[in-house]
Amino acid sequence: MVRAFRIPATSVVCVLFVAAAPAAVHAATPAARYTIVELSTPTGDSSEANAVNNAGTVAGTVTNANGLPRATKWSASGTPTDLGLLPGGSDSVANGINDAGQVTGQADRTPGGFGYPVRWSASGAIQDLGGPQTNRLGSGSAIDPAGRVAGGQRPADSEGDPVGIVYAVDGTPTELGAGLGLARGINGRGQVVGGPGYVWRNGTVTNLPGLPGGGGTGSTVAYAINDNADVVGTAAVPGGTGTHAVFWRNGSIVDIGTVDGIQFSTARAVNAAGQTVGTADPMCQPCPAARAWIWQPGTTITPLDTLLPAGSGWTLRAANGINDHGVIVGMGLHNGLLRAYRMSPVFTAGVNFQPAGATVPAGYTPDTGAVFGDRGSGRTFGWNIDNSANARDRNASGSPDQRYDTLNHMQKPGGATVWEFAVPNGTYTVHVVAGDPVNTDSTYRISVEGVPVVSGAPSGSKHWFEGTVRVTVGDGRISVTNGSGAVNNKLNYVDIIGA
Repeated sequence: MVRAFRIPATSVVCVLFVAAAPAAVHAATPAARYTIVELSTPTGDSSEANAVNNAGTVAGTVTNANGLPRATKWSASGTPTDLGLLPGGSDSVANGINDAGQVTGQADRTPGGFGYPVRWSASGAIQDLGGPQTNRLGSGSAIDPAGRVAGGQRPADSEGDPVGIVYAVDGTPTELGAGLGLARGINGRGQVVGGPGYVWRNGTVTNLPGLPGGGGTGSTVAYAINDNADVVGTAAVPGGTGTHAVFWRNGSIVDIGTVDGIQFSTARAVNAAGQTVGTADPMCQPCPAARAWIWQPGTTITPLDTLLPAGSGWTLRAANGINDHGVIVGMGLHNGLLRAYRMSPVFTAGVNFQPAGATVPAGYTPDTGAVFGDRGSGRTFGWNIDNSANARDRNASGSPDQRYDTLNHMQKPGGATVWEFAVPNGTYTVHVVAGDPVNTDSTYRISVEGVPVVSGAPSGSKHWFEGTVRVTVGDGRISVTNGSGAVNNKLNYVDIIGA
């Protein structure tokens, strides 16, 4: 559900509450703007990027002229690292990466043999997760902040499709249960998704609905899940004539659709703000080329090609990953060559609210409670008065990651009540998280530019609330304030995406 609010003429806002399913509202918003870089690839080879973490580090694959893939990690500056092979193997593929720089994917044990799920440490050491049994092929699909891998392998008799498995930090496998196929995504809360469309957590399974008339859960595959439990994937359309990319929130399904009427469309990744990327592919030859796209709740599906600067030389074929800063990775034709790319919004910032000295999450700038001012690196932000005494680091085991574990108060007696970030005038997606992993003594009501974006009362089973707002700023600042009815408001982190 999308709620519109009447606001001053200097701003235009579309509000997306996480507590409700988004409606198909088509607003006249300006086209998003991005920059794009080719990720370094040896001459004569091809490459594809499959995932990107919040630090901007990319995991993917470089394939040589002989058709052999090698798992590769590109640093935020674009420097590639060959992640290597299992002993005796000849190829490897990288599919997922976490903020610690750990990577998962697959690698063979003998030249031309089956692939097995693997995990690379942040320093590049490879670990075979496939167990001792030969021919139980499989893959690692995604990796959570702690290093747990979602993936799967063929059953013990080596017959049939891979079954869903989560591999613990020590490598111990947990099979998800009968009828649950390859696990394709995992979030910081331990929720795992795969196909046919399911969400698994600690042995409890929730089936995801299909599109009306499209065939139910069996016609769906879930590919990714964010920490708010938004899920994306694909579902059959009525009549079985193809598939559309879909988005699930709170048990409801939204048809994202496809591009240019292409028959098959799949959502591959979703970030904290609900921004979703994927690929429309006709899956036939000769046919129109596949196209990469982006979508977010309250908007229509948009081909990524249309958001690039004129004359970029790129034709984008696949969008496989997106981080919480809106950075997108995938594969396309660059001046006629198949290359991995990293595509970044013209403005993006992530701010984590925390005490001085607390661990800073990858890709984020810390706010330790200082008064609004220049923080360096072109960033100016802060509070209406000094609020450093009210910052907290809970060090709670139940926090999905460090961003959810730290906070600053917005309503302490004598403390700050307004936080602002300076931006060039323009349109921004702002994602806000409020909560406390330990205490439930709040009623969260937080506004951006005077418009409610987060609303909820915590309980023992739900500690955090999130919301996203799309706003056009004309006064050079994004303001985050207490909403009506708030009690003991707390801010965890904020993402600002100018695209």
